[in-house]
Amino acid sequence: MTYKNLIFALFLSLNAILAQSEREFGASLNYILSANVFPNIISSDAGVRNLSNEINSWFGISADLRHRIKNGYFLGASFEIVNKKVDGFLTRTISNRLVKIPVEDRYKIYIVELSAFFVAPFSSEKWEVYIGGGLGAYKGNFTKRIHDIESKVTKSPITIGIQVMSGVKRNFSKNLGLRAEIKFRDPIVDVESQFKSNTINYNGYIISVDPTPFKTRVNFDTITFILSIVYSF
Repeated sequence: MTYKNLIFALFLSLNAILAQSEREFGASLNYILSANVFPNIISSDAGVRNLSNEINSWFGISADLRHRIKNGYFLGASFEIVNKKVDGFLTRTISNRLVKIPVEDRYKIYIVELSAFFVAPFSSEKWEVYIGGGLGAYKGNFTKRIHDIESKVTKSPITIGIQVMSGVKRNFSKNLGLRAEIKFRDPIVDVESQFKSNTINYNGYIISVDPTPFKTRVNFDTITFILSIVYSF
């Protein structure tokens, strides 16, 4: 058998397995406990590089598709978007006066994950308990606005990480169910940005802004809670 015939045979076998399998589509609301944000990891100052802020309560939405390939096992793929906005102030002393300039940080992270799951043997038709894990790809889009100027993303590489989870599904009917999951993952997302302008005109004050590139890092070293509505077909 040639390689082309072998690949074609494997494709037909996989297609036959998926055609006979049960599928699940889930729409989810995700809650991430916290993340560590490093505001400038390319600074020449080691203290600035290692400075981080813990930001709590991140929210995301996701959708996933899962195939049950045989009794007790299934494969899945998911797409998730995480959003977070943090408001603050930039303080400057001008002419012996303390000036507070509004700052808005926006974090958006795109996540694609591939997972494999094992259903616990004590599961029933109404209740299904499972564990799983797999790989994830993460890409960020972070912006910082200081009064009327906003940073632009110059570099945003895709990073790869691993994740594990456990969950329970409650089937209300043949087609409709509800899933609750806990996910553990430790992705690191880096984004390099730059301000196109180096000055701000705030209430008559002209304030300088560093125009050199800066890199922000977000690390989700925490737990994600996921609640999903599931449609089986």
